[in-house]
Amino acid sequence: MKTILKFLLKHYLRLMTKMAIFINKPVIIAIAGSTNKNFTKREIRSRLKEMGVGVRANPKNFNTEIGMPLAILDLPSGYNEYKKWLPTIFKAPLKVFEKDFPEFLILTLGTSDEGDMQYLLSIITPRISVITDITQRYREGFSDMNNLVKEYGTLIEKTEKEGILILNRDNYRIKELGDGTDKKTVYFGFDEKSDIRIVDNEKTEVGQKIRLRSEKSDEVRDINRFGKHHAYAFAIGQIVEQEIKKDPKIRVCLATNDL
Repeated sequence: MKTILKFLLKHYLRLMTKMAIFINKPVIIAIAGSTNKNFTKREIRSRLKEMGVGVRANPKNFNTEIGMPLAILDLPSGYNEYKKWLPTIFKAPLKVFEKDFPEFLILTLGTSDEGDMQYLLSIITPRISVITDITQRYREGFSDMNNLVKEYGTLIEKTEKEGILILNRDNYRIKELGDGTDKKTVYFGFDEKSDIRIVDNEKTEVGQKIRLRSEKSDEVRDINRFGKHHAYAFAIGQIVEQEIKKDPKIRVCLATNDL
């Protein structure tokens, strides 16, 4: 019985979420990777809020077939108590027509088994897709690394045709995925061929000082957090902010906001 109810709930939430996206047309930023998804999400969300636009991001564990729709619709989970799902089910249609639906959705995508990415991308179509890393982590649900990498290839394939891919140049698997697409691709990393290159990251008393270099700029920034992963997240945030300001579709969507 629980299996049937979960199946019905999953497809009900999928339908409600697709309707909400179709009606409200938010700009979707998808973040995938074996590591560093949540720090990257926080960095992008912080920058968008500073730009004065409406933003909604999924909580840490709401990145699955049921969790992601709940996050998009801003609904609570009933977890394993099915009676608690009734309020969520009744509220879902109201969320479709929510007056203050955000202009941006920042969504981390969970990929613990083959086919997860395909299902999540049957609900959303990202305008901007980020791949932070691909490692052996969470490989248990995949027969080999090639099949895990294919999951991330699905994200590249399903990103809008005129969308933007933001990829980690330091990871050779991600670089190979980027080499196989004709979509706009922006690389970040320590690799000297990165579009946004992290030249230095020097530890300070309160965090780290990093230098970001591109064709058009060379700037030093202070980050009040330690670790290479935070340097990556900062670089990704920088790229997202720059690309949003240049993207004609996004500027049309946000014509009332001063970007």
